[in-house]
Amino acid sequence: MIDGVRGKPVGGLRGRAREVAILRGVLAGESGTWCVAVTGEPGIGKSRLLTELGKLADAEGRTVLSARAAEFESHLPFGVFVNAIDDQLAELGPARLAALGPQQLALLATMFPALPAAGPPDLVDAERYRLHRAVRALLELLAEPSGLVLVFDDLHWADEGSVELLDHLLRHPPQARLVLALAGRPRQTSLRLWHALSRAAADGVAELLELAPLSQADAGHLMPERLGRSRREELYQASGGNPFYLEALVRAGERGIAVGDAALHPDGALPVTVHAVLAAELAALTPQERVVAHAAAVVGDDFEAASLAETAAVDASSVLAALDRLAERDLVRLDGATGRFRYRHPLVRSIAYQDSGPGWRLQAHGRAASALRSRGAPPAEFARHVERSAVRGDLEAVAALTEAAEATMHTTPTTAGHFLRAAIRLLPDAESATPQRLILLGRLAHALGATGDLRQARETMHEVLRLLPAELTGIRAQTARACATVEQILGRYTEARAMLHSEWKRVEGVDPHSAAVLLVALVAGESVAREHGQDRVAEAIAAAREVGDPMLLATALSAATLIDRRADRLDEAAALIDALPDSDLVRDIDAAFWLSWSEISADRLTAASRHMSRGLHLARASRQSHKIALLTAIRGMVHAYLGELTAAATCFEDSLESAELTGSEELRVMALTFGCWITTWRGDLTEAIRLGKEAIAVDDHATAMSSWRSGQAEAMLAQAMLHSGDPHACIELLLTHGGGAELPAVGLRTRPLVYLMLTEAEIAAGRVAAATAWADRAQDAAGQLELPLRTAMAQQARAIATLPTDPAAAASHAIAAAATFGRIGVAVEAGRAHLLAATAFGGIGAIDQARAHLASARALFTRCDADLFLPQVAREERRLNARGPRPESGAERFDLTAREVEIVNLVSDGLTNRDVGLRLHLSAKTVEVHLGRVYTKVGVSGRTALAGVWAAAARD
Repeated sequence: MIDGVRGKPVGGLRGRAREVAILRGVLAGESGTWCVAVTGEPGIGKSRLLTELGKLADAEGRTVLSARAAEFESHLPFGVFVNAIDDQLAELGPARLAALGPQQLALLATMFPALPAAGPPDLVDAERYRLHRAVRALLELLAEPSGLVLVFDDLHWADEGSVELLDHLLRHPPQARLVLALAGRPRQTSLRLWHALSRAAADGVAELLELAPLSQADAGHLMPERLGRSRREELYQASGGNPFYLEALVRAGERGIAVGDAALHPDGALPVTVHAVLAAELAALTPQERVVAHAAAVVGDDFEAASLAETAAVDASSVLAALDRLAERDLVRLDGATGRFRYRHPLVRSIAYQDSGPGWRLQAHGRAASALRSRGAPPAEFARHVERSAVRGDLEAVAALTEAAEATMHTTPTTAGHFLRAAIRLLPDAESATPQRLILLGRLAHALGATGDLRQARETMHEVLRLLPAELTGIRAQTARACATVEQILGRYTEARAMLHSEWKRVEGVDPHSAAVLLVALVAGESVAREHGQDRVAEAIAAAREVGDPMLLATALSAATLIDRRADRLDEAAALIDALPDSDLVRDIDAAFWLSWSEISADRLTAASRHMSRGLHLARASRQSHKIALLTAIRGMVHAYLGELTAAATCFEDSLESAELTGSEELRVMALTFGCWITTWRGDLTEAIRLGKEAIAVDDHATAMSSWRSGQAEAMLAQAMLHSGDPHACIELLLTHGGGAELPAVGLRTRPLVYLMLTEAEIAAGRVAAATAWADRAQDAAGQLELPLRTAMAQQARAIATLPTDPAAAASHAIAAAATFGRIGVAVEAGRAHLLAATAFGGIGAIDQARAHLASARALFTRCDADLFLPQVAREERRLNARGPRPESGAERFDLTAREVEIVNLVSDGLTNRDVGLRLHLSAKTVEVHLGRVYTKVGVSGRTALAGVWAAAARD
């Protein structure tokens, strides 16, 4: 690799035959592996191996894009992605980029300077997975047609935004001919990235390569032939087989520096001798050349002459002369493609940076910041220099860092948090700075929450409360409420209650509105923590009513409903929210959340969907990111109840992405639980069981369980097990986690569902008497609640239990369940009840009634994409056909598909194409295409004629 004199690469890649063979296999796509990660100590040859991969890919005609993270730029958002891809975007051209669509292009413009900004992005930090998905789509585009190899080096210095994005890509690989090649030092690389790589390796899609030192024989090829055997031995032992160290030691010999042992320099990165050799290269420069070398280390990983002149405070001609000298000595190298320079190795840059004096560095960073800002650089780019040059009390620097934090908050909140901490450190100690300190601490708490560091967010909020003057009662109340929410997410219900109670007592009788805010928050928290709280319900409602705040009153009424289930309170809360304009409701979206959650608990699902959608729309419009993730998860649950499984699956995926980004166990368990439910009904039982087990694993080590998820994860997993043919595992799981037959560990509202599943499982296991006992318990549990969904579950349990012995009675119970499910819009369960009724009618020979209910079941399952149950419908149809003649339906007469039948039924009911599309989640154009095919098959030319033919077919 080196000749010992000029330091230039020579010869091939020595000692890495096994690794190169693995790289060839990854390029060939062997065994589904698309990612390779190379690890090892500094100088071991990671970069050289990645270069070899790039050459192999280039020889195959693939596009190769590469970048490396830099030690002193670790807070530049998405640094490696921008450096690797940005220049390539200009080559794509507007026409190809347009294939991504305006929404994805707008998101990508927040990341890549080469893309023109299209106004403020519709992006908040809790939904930054949308940007990740846009990048994935961009990579798929870049990979066309010849394939793409993306090479990222030195990822131990990668910014958190790049790490999050890599994590996303490893969990959701682009559907393209893409190879991702990474390199970094294992002990310094982000734990998040290593966890992602380890998971990918376990899944068989990533290859992890740890580079060992070269053997003495291979290292011998890297030394000048003129060296004697003993000198070679000495150099090899001193280098430890590290190629970079060996290069430096050969240079040391050329300069007469003695070779020492491998003891580390005090900075911990390099052996003493290697450090001395690299420092000697800088010492050999003239004073002005050293200044330019120091400025190059300050400016960035790559640099050009103009920026060096400004940073070094040296004229341009002197800089160019110095660059010639630095290039001649192989300290820096020119990238012919970009016209920019960079140090030959990051370790050389690091030593050059350390070699400059601290006072000079301070001024140089200040000059670099000024130069970048004058050229209109992004705030994060000049802020990294500001934080290294500013002193305490520099309010201009505080403003610059705050600007950078706000610019990065919604894409890389970790970076935003870093800049906010730097800004807070620069604030003067004077009391006059307290208001600004409070603002910055509040934003820091937001950034910490967005990154999942909830404990630190909690500490920051407590610091805000400590600094807030007692007389600012309104701000203190809102801060305490936000802090209590974080405490509850962390499972610290006692602490949340104590803090709210203390703040409430502080303002009681002093500030009625703040007291009402805190008292309502107490009641809401008690409803979440499964504590009764009836003693404060009336007081909270009265306090909210007295201060005349409709949003606060709606929250109090809704939270109270979760405790005492009074429907009149929910009616009043809904009326209050519906009467509010968006401009008012946006100030307290919690009111919409509590109303929606209470409506779900009261089985008012259509109303809940409407209010949840409104709250989510306002949260997005006002960029209240901390609200969006939870609202999305609960909206998905409503979609699932209503049988809108495709929309529910989208919400599940979004919620799980948010949970991954924020680290919220609460949100993760919720997403996994309802993902298990949705996936079961869609027919992928293997995936459903995996999701359910993961939900329980998270729940088991969580610090607390809130009421909504008490027993839910176990119930959804048990349901998947039951439908996969294992009723015994279903029963064992439900009773073990439920605490026995009384289900004391299961929430009251969840018990009818669990008893329904136990009934179903016992029948599947052939134990009718046990099933009847569980059906009795389902009826008792539903009777305590007097809620329609739970009543229908009990009716369904009774139908299942009586089917083997009294199918006529079973049919009656199933019809009642279907009617109740249908009335509240729970479509899939209504379909199951119709299927059960069909089975019961078939058992008593009522073939026509059986077929009618089967048709209803099939239509509902098809509309909902509930593929799990369609084979059951088909089996029951075969049974009925074996018992008697089967009339030809309109669908069979005209050879219509299931989707066409759905559309014809809705058109016959008078719905427009747009209305049909909204009902079936199709575009109006798609409905029009389907109708065209139907007209051809039926032999009509319009909607009226079609409706007439269809009605006649139904009568026949």
